[in-house]
Amino acid sequence: MKTITKGKMWCFAIGQFGWSLLSALITNWLVYFYQPDADSIAAGQTLFIPQGRVIFGVATVIGGIAALGRVFDAVTDPMIANLSDRSKNPKGRRIPFMQKIAIPFALITVLVFWAPVNAISGVNCVWLLVTLLLFYLFMTTYCTPYNALISELGTRTPASVFQPISR
Repeated sequence: MKTITKGKMWCFAIGQFGWSLLSALITNWLVYFYQPDADSIAAGQTLFIPQGRVIFGVATVIGGIAALGRVFDAVTDPMIANLSDRSKNPKGRRIPFMQKIAIPFALITVLVFWAPVNAISGVNCVWLLVTLLLFYLFMTTYCTPYNALISELGTRTPASVFQPISR
């Protein structure tokens, strides 16, 4: 049986902190940045995308883009999980995914909040759509192997899970 060291536990926890921070930035600041309240607008917040219910008179641009991002995320999750599960990388099935995507994941999170036109523009809408889809793709590429890594760090190997524990 393998044992998990405190060092491995801390490394695993730091990996959680990184992706949780990036996800929290999108969750908490996306709407505030792109759909500011009246006080923020009065204080000089720049508007980058059309405001109000503009998609069939029902949804906002930010709401439509965010919803599309989550649907895209739901589609890509099993695809990335399959790639990670089938990986034959000599460095392991999970960590190479995480290593390769960590910096692009952080960079795309910043780019979500960088509107190319400093005014309301369709270009900003397309920019937000593309960067948010990439954000969710990169988050899936990091988080799916990360969460699958839990079982590989455990105290029992997968083959021994179904065998009785000797006492």
